Amino acid sequence: MSSLVKKSLLLILFGTVLHLTFIAYYPTYKMWEFGRSQDPTSSVNKIFHGEKINSNSRKVIRPSPDLLYSGCGYDVTYSPVVITSKVLNTYWAMSFYSANSDNFAILNDLDIDSEDLKVYLFGPNSKPIKITDGFAIFSPTDKGVMLIRRFIGNEDNIEEMYRNQETLTCNSLIN
Repeated sequence: MSSLVKKSLLLILFGTVLHLTFIAYYPTYKMWEFGRSQDPTSSVNKIFHGEKINSNSRKVIRPSPDLLYSGCGYDVTYSPVVITSKVLNTYWAMSFYSANSDNFAILNDLDIDSEDLKVYLFGPNSKPIKITDGFAIFSPTDKGVMLIRRFIGNEDNIEEMYRNQETLTCNSLIN
């Protein structure tokens, strides 16, 4: 085999390995970086709130100025997490992301028929418990992020939105 063919095959092999490594580890790195970029005084299972989006907002990737964001970095290694909130009479969506940024569950305003939302978030090794007062969601990884988006609209109800943000909780079932 000629030297040029060997070098080309080696370059293709190296490029393929580099590409696959990037695909496998970059999403996990970005989730880790996202977790570190939150308030350094807080830890997991704590709520963070976003302000109204402007041209300098970058805590959420590709943010929408029509939405108000809140979230919770969760850790369900030792205990399930209970997420509660009052439900607004507008569009909202609660999305759950695993440690590698895969979106594995979504709840929105069409799924809830009451004024209160309660979600039990379980990890891959959680022990089963009986629940009768909420939704059970199972995370494929022990750590991840829950992100809730609320539609602001023409901002007539922005103060109500901020008050609703304060009703959001994210606590370990066993404290």
